[in-house]
This record gives sequence, structure tokens and C-alpha cells, in this order.
Amino acid sequence: MGASASKIKFRESLQSLTTRDVSPDDAAFWDELWKIPSSAEEVFELLTPPAARRLRDERFENLATLFTQATAQLCQIVETPYTIYFDQALNCVRVLTRVLPFLLEKGDLGDSDSGVELLCWGDAAAEERRKRKEGKKKKGKGDRRQSSKSEKEEEEEEEEFDDEEDDQEPLALLVVHAAMHMLFLPQFTCDFYEDESSPSDLDPYGSSSESESDSEEEDDDESQSQDRRSDSDLDQPEMKRRVAKAERETQLEAGLGKVMRIRKGIRIYPSPVAVVWAPGVGFTQDGKCLIRKRDVNEQVLNPELAYTRKYDKNRIEVLRLLLAACSDPLFSPADEYNPLASRWMSIAVAADSPNASCLFYSLLNTVVSYDPSNSSFGGVPGKFASDTHVKLVELSAQVLCVLLDCGLSGDPLQFENKHGDPVVPVSEAFKGGFNIFRILLARINQGRDLTIMYRGFVRLLRNSFEAKTGLLINSQLRLECYQELLVLLWKTLEENPLFLDFILTRCDICELVVPLCYLMHVSRKESAQVGLVHICTFILLKLSGERSFGVSLNRPFRTKLPCDLPLFTGSHADLVCITLHKIVVSGSYRLVPLYSCFLTVICNYSPYWRSMSLVSSVKLVNLFELFSSPKFLYSGEKAYRHVALLLEIFNNVIQYQYNGNQHLVYAIVRRKDTFGRLASLTLPKAIHQCDKAFPASEHPEYDADAAEQVAALSIQDVDEKGNPISEEDDATMTTNGDSTLTGIRERFVPTEAWITELRSSLPMETVNRLLQHLVPVVDEMCERKNGVVDEIEILEVFKEVTMVGLLPVPHAIVIRKYQPNQYTSIWFTAFMWGVIFLRSQKPPIFDGKCIELFQVSNEDTDP
Repeated sequence: MGASASKIKFRESLQSLTTRDVSPDDAAFWDELWKIPSSAEEVFELLTPPAARRLRDERFENLATLFTQATAQLCQIVETPYTIYFDQALNCVRVLTRVLPFLLEKGDLGDSDSGVELLCWGDAAAEERRKRKEGKKKKGKGDRRQSSKSEKEEEEEEEEFDDEEDDQEPLALLVVHAAMHMLFLPQFTCDFYEDESSPSDLDPYGSSSESESDSEEEDDDESQSQDRRSDSDLDQPEMKRRVAKAERETQLEAGLGKVMRIRKGIRIYPSPVAVVWAPGVGFTQDGKCLIRKRDVNEQVLNPELAYTRKYDKNRIEVLRLLLAACSDPLFSPADEYNPLASRWMSIAVAADSPNASCLFYSLLNTVVSYDPSNSSFGGVPGKFASDTHVKLVELSAQVLCVLLDCGLSGDPLQFENKHGDPVVPVSEAFKGGFNIFRILLARINQGRDLTIMYRGFVRLLRNSFEAKTGLLINSQLRLECYQELLVLLWKTLEENPLFLDFILTRCDICELVVPLCYLMHVSRKESAQVGLVHICTFILLKLSGERSFGVSLNRPFRTKLPCDLPLFTGSHADLVCITLHKIVVSGSYRLVPLYSCFLTVICNYSPYWRSMSLVSSVKLVNLFELFSSPKFLYSGEKAYRHVALLLEIFNNVIQYQYNGNQHLVYAIVRRKDTFGRLASLTLPKAIHQCDKAFPASEHPEYDADAAEQVAALSIQDVDEKGNPISEEDDATMTTNGDSTLTGIRERFVPTEAWITELRSSLPMETVNRLLQHLVPVVDEMCERKNGVVDEIEILEVFKEVTMVGLLPVPHAIVIRKYQPNQYTSIWFTAFMWGVIFLRSQKPPIFDGKCIELFQVSNEDTDP
């Protein structure tokens, strides 16, 4: 059968499903449907969204048969993976990928439908029992003895149905489990592999006897464990011993140094390791699995040459199916979304989910081990990096983000059974909200693995500008999955307690800061990229809450970026400052809510900013002038908080880094009138300026209160040691933004109470004393030289001037850390699914008509 003929036949079969009832016993029809060769594009083209919904709403029995038979065939191919049936299995995968989202529109998080519920989570026995009960109610009264006999027989038959129901697993579970099995099916998505079973593998819980309890206890002989580690260290070079010692110290500081020994647990290492798709996290350079802590002789060698890309197309097909099966968050309104409510996702991340550990390491390593700069070989000698593999990298990032977005956070504590295998306690594994993928991510604690992850994120994110600056045109492929990478980076920072400290103390964090700033700068004017700027801001906010981040930013910045950032000579701290200034003055209006977060990032690292460049100094003072102008200052009741943050930045630099920051001091002296006007502000002046800036018929374009609401929900003040600092008006800051959410806000009018609050909130004493001492010095120089004074001379004078005893007592350093909350959590979920929706249009896995998590705008192309 030719391609055109098969397409016509497939179209006719789909039309039959939507126009007439097809019996489940019509073997000829169904066998022919599954055997017709069809591509994913053809399935999505011929089974349009209206046709799929019509099939669901008008011919549900046909859809039920289609869904049931496709699932059954996938289960069969998992049990007997014969290559002659692989094409038929792919047809089933494509059809399920197409119809699943339309079923989920009526699923757990969408508009619940009893038919869909019965199909996905019930079985034929349940339906038959329901019909029997209904028929029993309709029966008339007959002979008493005969009636009692029939009732007894019916009870026995119902018990048989109950037993059958207990044995029958729901189709939803079968689909998800079949997909996870097929991702590691020999000759379909991986090569043949040998069984790695060992004595401890015979018991899935790793217990030595049934009588042993599953209670947790600390390792009875921690000293012997340390001795074993020390003996192994003696065989290593001195450098490796030092690295291992440093890793142990880092783990101990985070409270993760001790390994807990338990008698029972669910093992969570990848087995067999030979099926993991790519080298990287969890494996040595020669392919030995580091996750399974057994004797070296038992570790299975899996060298890099064993990894293959010939199964990438099939992996993509099955990953799409898994993504479609986990897509029910799309059909829940954002304000009602519950990350624990999806039964589909709960199956995928459960402790007994097949091949979950292998899938985690396959997805993660496929992403972080990819090297676009070596695109001719894809990082693997002799292997060409096709568009198919790039698609697999992007889809792997999407699926991993989705699987990490449900359930509860993972416990980073390390547990082992008596064989030394990493396990999860049984009591934890079967609790509601358990997510094995979050557990695996949280437990990555080896320095080599953390380095691989960080280097992977840096390499892929730097591709955003390196792909444009290569010596040869198209010398490396340009990725498009930066937003997925940023979400995955954020998940890692949130889930793994060692990753943040490791990259700040053992890695060059500036390598990550550069692509973040570049992506924010080039995306600042595009409405479609507002989410990207948001997530980059949250990452910077998370990093800036650590002292080591501010210290690291003092490294010189020498990278040439292909964008219109002002030229400057300075450090990475200057790069961040100039980038954020550019976004404020020439970015999208939809980025206004992030202004407080921008200033908070700069404020967090300002006490450690050793030498501010001339450009940064001018930009910061320009921001002060902008936010203290009537257009901004009177745009909301809390608009002055932007000014307060800028004053705190100035105070931090003056008090802690005065030497080396003469450019900022000079910029402040030059704009002394701006500071003077703010210090001398009175109520009559404020009312006059407000009326002039905003006539009665005009409302502020800039909503400062909405911007403050974002910062209030996401930021917590702590001192330099990490102790929380409470603010009396935190509650006010949070509730004041409620009116802005409705879109109706009254025009702000200054009051005497507001003036009093303004003066008490603006820390101007340090800047005022600085100006009182230095302005006369500059005026005297100008008089002495008849007003012709070179800027360099003034800077030299400022270097020689000492401010000891003239400035107030240095204030305590306040660090504002990112604070997780339900609103930002929902935002990340909606942002992630929005990205996946936009990037899953070839073929279009999801249809935007019934999506509730975010708004989908369809451009009408009709005249």
C-alpha cells in the first residue's frame, strides 16, 4: 500500500469512528486500523481537535474501544517485544498521544465526566456490575424461593466480579506504566542489555527477612564506614583525597553527611544501568554506575561508546505520550490548581513506577551532557548531532520539568539498606505526594555530579549568545529551549540543598550570570518573553541571597556579547546593574512588577561591591532620579520603597566599600539637588507635585503597589547570618496590593501620615552626611580653578578624603532572600506549561480551546 493510499485508508477509518458505532468485536476494522502505516503528523492532521471532541462526546464507545485496544497492544509489546510489531506499537503511541489530552479535558482537573472516569480508572467488570444492579432493581417479585436462590447466585457472581476488579489495573495506570517500560524497550528505545540482578534484587524492598521491621535507624557503625572511606582514599592521589574531604565537609554543613541505615526500603538506583541514554550524572568517565554503592566488581561497565542515538525518534514518540498523559494541569484554573490532585502524574512519579530511576538519569543526562558547540559530533566522537537529537534534548527537559513539578519536595537525607543500595523508606514511599524524581534530584551529592550539572547548564545557556558570535557561521547549533533549561535550573536550586552552595563556592558563578543577563536584555521588549525575564530574575534573586555570590561578582567582565549593552570596563556586578537598568528604562511595561526584585538583587550584593564602574554609578543615580520623580513617587502609596532600596544600595557601598567607589560618590555629589529635594519634601509640595504629575482625569501608568506585592510575597529579610528580620509593615505591604489585582485603583493622594512614613522609611542620613562633607570640597576646588576642574582630579581628591568619624555608625547588613510561596509556585507551573504548549505545536499535541491554566489567544486569520 502506497503512502497516499494508506493515508486515505486511515482517514476513512477515522471518519468511520466519528460517524457510526463500530463494534469492539469488529476485528477486521480494528486490526486494519492499527496496521495502516501512518506518521505522527498524519495522525494529528487527520484527527483534528473538533473530530477528537466529537468522538469523545458523540461516539464515546468508539473512543473507549480505541483507547482500550491501543493500551492493550502497548502492554503486549512490553511483554513480548518483537520487532515486527514495533510499527504497530508506534501507531498506538501516536493515537494515544492524540486522544489523551481530550480525555483529560474531562479528567481529574478538568470538567469531570463519569464516562471518562470509568474508562480511565474503572474497568469492564465495574460497568457490568453496575448494569446488573440496575437490572436487579427492575426485576419484579417472583417466587420467594426462586428469588432467594437467584439473589444468592447473583451475590456469588458479584463476588467473582469483585475479585476480577481487584486483579484488573486501571487503564490510566497501564498507559503510564507501558510508556515508561517502552522508553527502555530492547531494540525499540535501547540496545539489548544483560540482567544485573543480585541477591538483594530478589526482594524489591531490600529486606533480609519478613519479620524485620521497617523502622529507621542510624548506621550502627558510622566510624567503620568512615574507616572504609579513608582506606579507599589512601589509594587516591592527594588532590582526590582533598576533594573528597571537602565534599564530606560540605555535606556535614548541610546536615547530610550521615547515611541512615534501614532494614527495608525501595531501591532507587538505575537498574540496569546499561539502558541509561547518556553518560553524565551518576556515572564515572568509564561508565561505572556511582549510584549503586556495591563492590566495584559488581558495577556494570557502560562506556561512552555504548550510548547510541539510533533510537532517538522512538524515544521522542514515547516521551510525547508520557507528556500527554501528564498534561491534566493544563485544564485546571490557576487559582484552583493543586499539585497533589493529578492521579496521572502520581502514577508516573510513584515509588513503584517502572524504570523511574533510569528515566530520571536518562532525561537529566540527555540534557546536561549535550554540547551544541561540538554539533558536528554532538559531543560523541563519530556521531552526528541531527535535529532529531536536538528535539530529544528539548523534550527531555520538558518531561523532566513536568515530572519534578508535582507532589511534595524530596528528602535529601541518604538512606541505604544492608547491601549499601540507596533506598527510600517504605513508610515515606507510599505517603501521599511522594515523588521519586524529586527524591533523586535532592539526593545528588557527589561533587563530580554537581559539577557535570552546573557545567551542562552553563554550556547550554551560553549557547544563546555563543551561537551568534562564532568565528564560522552556523559553527554550532542554536538551541531554543532556554526557558525549559531555566525552569530545570530553578528546580535544581530549589530541590537540592547542596547545589546552590556548591556552585557558589566551588564553581565560577559568573559563567552563569552572563547568559542570564544576556537573555534578560534581549527579551526585555518582547511581550512573549516576559516569563523568561521573570524566571531569570527569580534565579538572580535566589543567588543574591548568599554572600559568596556578591563576592564572586567582583571578577572582571571581559565577555563580548552580541547586544547593545553600553560599553564599560568593570566587573560582573556592573553587568548585572547595567542590565537591570536597561530593562527598567527600555523594557516592556509588563515587567513593572519586577522592579522591586531588580533593586533587591543589586541591594543584596552591594555591600561586597568593591569597585563600581563609571557607567554603573551613573545608571544607579539615574534610577534614583527616576524613582524619586513625581511620576513614580506618587504612583502608589508604597512607591517610595524603590527609593528606599536605592538609598540602601548607596549606604552599603559608602559604609562598607568606600575605597574604590569614587565614581558612585562623584555621581551622588553631581545630583545633590535630587537628594536635597527629597529630604526637604513637605505635604504642600507633595500635593502640588502629585496634582501636576497626575491631573484629576489621569491615572498613573506605573502601578508601584502591584510591583511591591510581588516583592512582598517573594522576599524575606534576613541578617548576614541568615536570621530572619521581621518588618512591622509586611502585612500592610501584602494586603495593600489586593486592590491592584482587580484592575480598579483609586488615585493616590499624599497625606501627612504618608509624609511621616516616607521620612521614617528613607535612610538618607549617610548620603546627607556625605554631601555635607564633600560638596564644600568640590565647590572649593571649582572656585580655586575658576570652575574648570577635570573629573579625574575630583576622583583623586575623593580617594584621599577619609570619611572615618564623619559617617554614621555602619548599619547591619540586611540580605533579602527569596521566600517560596504558593503564588510563585503556581506561576512557575503556569509558565512551564505555557512554554511546553507553545513548543509542542509540531505536531500540535495540545489544543488551546479548553486550557484553563493560562489564557490562550488565538489570532483570527479570517478576513
